[in-house]
Amino acid sequence: GALVSDGKTVFVDVTADWCLSCKANKALVLDRMPVSQLLAAEHVVAMQGDWTRPDETILAYLQSHGRIGIPFNIVYGPGAPKGIALPELLTPAVVRDAVEQASG
Repeated sequence: GALVSDGKTVFVDVTADWCLSCKANKALVLDRMPVSQLLAAEHVVAMQGDWTRPDETILAYLQSHGRIGIPFNIVYGPGAPKGIALPELLTPAVVRDAVEQASG
């Protein structure tokens, strides 16, 4: 999208209130250092999709990446315009490596 063409790295987190794995990723990885600091960097834009209530747009987005469920995290950037899909259970290293690769 436009953010990537501006040289930004975009971290997308599709989550829901009923998704326990999403909550675990947030508590154990996304909201903790060093990942929280990485996602707050000037060149990184963190976006969230909330699937707590059924949403056709989010469902279509997941399906376009071959997923039918969440958690779903993907990183887009100059080095990965099509996105790097992350595994369901995140680790700090997985997030860091994807952000670095996507940032080009």
